[in-house]
Amino acid sequence: MNKYKLTFFFLFILLQAHAQNAANDSLQQQFNRYTQNAFSEKVYVHTDRNFYITGEIMWFKAYVTDGMVNYPSNISKLAYADVIDRNNKIFLQTKIEIKNGNGNGSLYLPVNMPSGNYKIRSYTNWMKNAGAAFYFEKAFTVVNAQSTAGLITADTTAQYDIQFFPEGGNLVKKVESKVAFRMTDRNGRGVPAFTGVVVNETHDTIALFRPSRFGIGYFNFIPTDTHLYKAYISTPSGGTIVKNLPAASEEGYVMKLRKAGRGEVEVIVYSPGTGNTTPAVQLFVHTRGSVKNIQTKMIQNGSAHFMIAEDILGDGISHFTIFNSLRQPVCERLYFKTPSKHLLINAKANKPGYGRREKVTVSINSTDTDNISVPANMSLAVYRLDSLQTSGQTDIFSYLWLSADLKGTVESPSWYFSGADGTAEAMDNLMLTHGWRKFEWADIQQNRLPSHTFLPEYTGHIITGKITDSATRKPLPSVTVYLSVPGDRTQCYASTSDAGGNIRFYTREVYGPGEVILQPEVSFVSGYTIEINTPFQDQFSAKPLAALQLSAELKNAIEQNSVNAQAQRKFLADQLKIYHLPQTDSLPFYGKPDEKYLLDDYTRFTTMEEVLREYVSGVLVGRSKGKFHLNIFDMANNRLFKENPLVLLDGVPVQDMDRIMRYDPLKIRKLELVKRRYYYGPLVVDGILNFTTHKSNLPEFETDDRTVILDYEGMQWQRAFYSPLYETKEQAAGRLPDFRNLLYWSPDVITGKDGRAVLTFFTGDVKGKYTGIIEGMSADGKAGSGTFSFEVKDNAQ
Repeated sequence: MNKYKLTFFFLFILLQAHAQNAANDSLQQQFNRYTQNAFSEKVYVHTDRNFYITGEIMWFKAYVTDGMVNYPSNISKLAYADVIDRNNKIFLQTKIEIKNGNGNGSLYLPVNMPSGNYKIRSYTNWMKNAGAAFYFEKAFTVVNAQSTAGLITADTTAQYDIQFFPEGGNLVKKVESKVAFRMTDRNGRGVPAFTGVVVNETHDTIALFRPSRFGIGYFNFIPTDTHLYKAYISTPSGGTIVKNLPAASEEGYVMKLRKAGRGEVEVIVYSPGTGNTTPAVQLFVHTRGSVKNIQTKMIQNGSAHFMIAEDILGDGISHFTIFNSLRQPVCERLYFKTPSKHLLINAKANKPGYGRREKVTVSINSTDTDNISVPANMSLAVYRLDSLQTSGQTDIFSYLWLSADLKGTVESPSWYFSGADGTAEAMDNLMLTHGWRKFEWADIQQNRLPSHTFLPEYTGHIITGKITDSATRKPLPSVTVYLSVPGDRTQCYASTSDAGGNIRFYTREVYGPGEVILQPEVSFVSGYTIEINTPFQDQFSAKPLAALQLSAELKNAIEQNSVNAQAQRKFLADQLKIYHLPQTDSLPFYGKPDEKYLLDDYTRFTTMEEVLREYVSGVLVGRSKGKFHLNIFDMANNRLFKENPLVLLDGVPVQDMDRIMRYDPLKIRKLELVKRRYYYGPLVVDGILNFTTHKSNLPEFETDDRTVILDYEGMQWQRAFYSPLYETKEQAAGRLPDFRNLLYWSPDVITGKDGRAVLTFFTGDVKGKYTGIIEGMSADGKAGSGTFSFEVKDNAQ
């Protein structure tokens, strides 16, 4: 080879390498640009139990995490919880305050609630952008022992569905492929035992298969032609299902992934139709949106080989995507790397057995996998195990790292982390059958950023609505609307409608049931309608929920649980209605006022005009065209403002000065004055004059005809969990029955730097075996759970 040819050869290689890097950079930059605008959150909910009698209370704690790293999220300050039945009818809804990624609440299950299997689902406002498939969902059972509503006769009709999933997504003629399968019953559960055979068009047997776990398994076969292959499945009910396999292509790409040993993952891409050409294929690997590896290889002799060090992958699920030379995604595969760090929670009762009404002491220790103490925020439920109440098959660790990142239902997700025989193969089968992506590659490559209809509720609940012309129903743009929450705290918000008439109010610390008052600015006088949108979602996932079927053998257990629940409601009704009121910022939205008057400290006058003229020096009362006008002294510029100030009565704007001047000053407890121009959202006001009544509820004040008053439910007040004390003999000898099935619930079990905590509670009068379930997280995202058990007998052991 002469020097000119050698120079050209190296120049060619250099240009190829440059083009390859440019392509890599371009795809990675596009991907990063997309994911930077696609922040995600997850919610996990720990409930106290999985089975309830109507009239009982469901206690729960919500953990909100950053969807990429699974650390507690400090973005959303609010989570929503719905209780829905198997027909997606909503029974209960509530809002939960979230602080530092944690929040808790309770739901009273009405005594007239029909028996059935239900779901509790939870999500944040930001999660609505991704859709209902990404909401947390957990099934639980409710039985109404006083009614047969909701109970059905067992349906013995067998219904099965089987799906086939070629590895990477494609079958190609004359290329061996791994084909995964999943067979489910009418309730979406995996069918544990069946057999299948794959035949060609001449009914020759090509492959045999059976499931390994949860109805999932795989087989290998080589399609020799592009005609359809059929699978014949023998079902547990004795029937046969015939299903076509995905059709094989004449040309295309087949992907194989395996753990190669030496800490490496091997990916082989087959493309036999390339002939003598050597097209490039690119492997793009990311873990929940974080790019981990990009490689480009040439297909030689019909295949390309990639080796990836497993330690560069993130914990949990990684996506392996193959692109052809035209930068089109042609194959994709999921791979699971077991998280290296998690929270170990060791909880233990001080004795294996207790008598009735005896103190239980539980010691808790939280560490990491290296046995180093880790402070953690956890929740604990202690309840009686019987034929109705069973331990859950999911936990916070398996949900965050597995279920939340996969499409569809994952049965018994905690089993995959149990270390039992077959878990590694079963996990890989799961990756083959539950492929899922929260984006489309076409959007990334065309630089279409994700659209966000719903904003993160970073400071509190965002109340949205719409203002329209009441006659034409057309949206009214550029109208300033006030929203007020009457009460002890001055809460007034403002929003200017957009072109579609949409309004948005960024509220803070609004709790409990009450009312909101809406009104537009006084300059807007034509007819209008203001509507507030529900913040709860009416979209539902496709995850099935089985109908409730109760056997006759459970009758006695149900009746006993029902009696216990009724006794609790009868004798502890008052204790179950105690709430902890939240600590809130007592300052109004404008902060510290420039002047403050407690009217009882002054001579009481009978008219508001006398009050303002006699001792409120910062306000000038005047009249113009027969109507009152108020001018506040501009402290900063040593002059009077020309316009009326923002006048508030218990947080509600009063836009007609005559109305506030007619109000009885003897009902006013406090008056505050802001003597400066104030900017608040879309508002620019010439001072603020804030009146607060003794009752903080606008007593005997007639609101403007334009005012809209709506019932509004804020974030939940925290219900106190009642746990009786039997410290003395007199207390233990009390005659009130103690039929608690749930002995203890705490959403705030906190371990310190030493990873330790101790708590106590008392047993009741119900004998049996009890279990404690504790779950939680550390500040750096380590999640875990633990259990302990003990027995309650007639005599202490």
